[in-house]
Order: sequence, then structure tokens, then C-alpha cells
Amino acid sequence: MKNPMLEVGKIINTHGVHGELKVDSWLDDPALFQCLEAVEVNGRSYPVLSARVQGRFALVKLEGICSIDDALPLKNRVALARREEIPLEEGAHFIADLIGLEAVNVETGEVFGKVVEIHDFPAQDVYEVLGKKRYLIPDVPDFVEEIDEEAGCIRFHLSEELGQ
Repeated sequence: MKNPMLEVGKIINTHGVHGELKVDSWLDDPALFQCLEAVEVNGRSYPVLSARVQGRFALVKLEGICSIDDALPLKNRVALARREEIPLEEGAHFIADLIGLEAVNVETGEVFGKVVEIHDFPAQDVYEVLGKKRYLIPDVPDFVEEIDEEAGCIRFHLSEELGQ
């Protein structure tokens, strides 16, 4: 069963003196914080009063956090949100749902490892797969055949460059 809560960012600092929080957004777009009804920090749920974008960060105002003194204990904490509040384009996947999937070689049908991380590089995401070897596989159609969450696997085309 998928976790109903997803990590959406890390509170990296306060912003101003009225309790606004500067969040390093782990969402595709920091503006998505505007869609969230609430975030959970340290096991406590806080309704989101407002959110705005500042570069790659979200500036978020939470109910009950009214001053810098209220905000400081939340610094360096991870914010979570309910999965159903986060919009996801058709065909897209949450990274949390891909970690741990088996990596299957399309050509042989063999499992050659598990997805342990997905790196966000400028050109494209890269899957890190750990098996007998460590593989770094670009998220491009030449290498990624299919993501099948229901079957619990990602089917990859492996090439000589990847060490197969």
C-alpha cells in the first residue's frame, strides 16, 4: 500500500518576522504548494494559509505560526502533504513510488537490481539501480521501456555503455 503522505520539501529558513517559512520545494513546481490544504511537520498538521514562489523556493504561511519564534523550531524539518492533494500529470509518477521497484532487462527478462534513487540532473532524471553492479540509467525512451508500478518493476533497455 502506498504511503498516504509524501515528502514535499524541507523548511530551510524563516522568511520575515511574521512566521512565513522558506521551503526548498521537492515538488515539480514550488507553486504547487498553493494547492495544498495542509502540511505535516514533526507529526503535526498545519493548514496552509498562503504560499508563493520565490525562485525555486516556496514561501509558505501556516496556521498557528505567527512569529519568527513560532517558525524557528520548524527550520530544517521535512514537510509532508497528503498524496491526493498533489496534482500529478497523466503518465507521471511520484518518485517515492518508484524507489524500490525491480529493474528488469527488456532484452532478457531478468531482474538486474532495484531502483535505489532517482537523481534530478539538468538534462533529465537518472535512475540509480543497484544489483551486482551500480547502474546510472537516463530517463529517456532509448533506455526506459515501461514503468509498471502494479507489477513492481521498471523495464530498461541496457546497452554496452551501461555495462551490460
